[in-house]
Amino acid sequence: MLNIDSCRERQRRLLREMEGMGLDLVLLGNPKTIYYLSGALVDPYLLHAFAIDASGDSLLVTNAAPRQSAATRTELYTGYTIERLFSKTTMHAEAHGFLRQFASRTSGPAGLEFEFLSAGFGSLTAERQQVNITPVLDELRRVKDPDELDAIRAATRLTEAGYAAIRARLEPGMTEYEAYLIVHDAIVRGAETSVLVRGDFACGMRGVIEGGAPTARRVAPGDTYIFDLFPTYEGYLCDLCRTFVAGPPSALQLDTWAHIMEAHRIAQRVIRPGATGREVYTAIRDHLETFAPTRGSFSHHAGHGLGMDGWEFPWLTPGSEQVIQEGEVIACEPGLYSEDLQGGIRLEHNYLVGAGGVTALDSFPMELA
Repeated sequence: MLNIDSCRERQRRLLREMEGMGLDLVLLGNPKTIYYLSGALVDPYLLHAFAIDASGDSLLVTNAAPRQSAATRTELYTGYTIERLFSKTTMHAEAHGFLRQFASRTSGPAGLEFEFLSAGFGSLTAERQQVNITPVLDELRRVKDPDELDAIRAATRLTEAGYAAIRARLEPGMTEYEAYLIVHDAIVRGAETSVLVRGDFACGMRGVIEGGAPTARRVAPGDTYIFDLFPTYEGYLCDLCRTFVAGPPSALQLDTWAHIMEAHRIAQRVIRPGATGREVYTAIRDHLETFAPTRGSFSHHAGHGLGMDGWEFPWLTPGSEQVIQEGEVIACEPGLYSEDLQGGIRLEHNYLVGAGGVTALDSFPMELA
């Protein structure tokens, strides 16, 4: 769980942004943003809100008493009762009542997450100037606080348990979904609770063409199996990729693996504060293109930021001029693909950017078997 004192510090950063933008009120509905600022891990399938005014007074509106909260106060709407009929309509009406009362104390411009206005929050400030606060929040979330790093490390430990389990048991004839079950079981056992386990669970050329959820396809001898995993645990995730071979790796697979490992050594030199995403992408891609057997196969991004979302800023792409900052966590994922490889090899570290370079937050071996 996030640290409450850190949540309050993040609120202070937001207040400084509000002052610079001339905002009297910010009203948020994204469960991830609510967690980031309040420390309350809420049910993402129900309505929730976090409001803060220019004085720093804040309100959390949710359906059940949270385990913790950095909000000044919390108001609960009726999310379940046997005493009367209830529905999404009654929940929204109650929640809007709390928010309307809080918002009525101010009259100036309001910041809202325009991407999360379906709950009718826009109507609560319809008479004011409304500003999209999402770009500001996206930038604030780039540099990670210590409690966020702890959360990413916790997700990493679970993911590495999944890798250990499947590397020991992967074999020809196994279906993709059987491999998924092995990974999922290890992660859930490590967490001792349910975990949302998303990622790529596709082997052979299906791993190159489609990726995504597992199927009943059976792993053929010599197939590469790309496990690109991004499970969410207590609000945060890691984004790691390892590739294993069903059987002894071929000479071409080993040569390709070595070339990708060198791409990571290049990444470790060029990812640093002040570098742009385009510069990092170009350095990695230029190296990958020198490997003749797979030339032209690296067609995706070289990496991206991560935290509560798998895709955060900055992007390592040819079109990204975003400048890398100290304190960001960046997933770097060079890969090469071909039919001769029986699929592809993609290897991914999550790097914490320091003042003089990067440190990998994960430690599970990169080897193919």
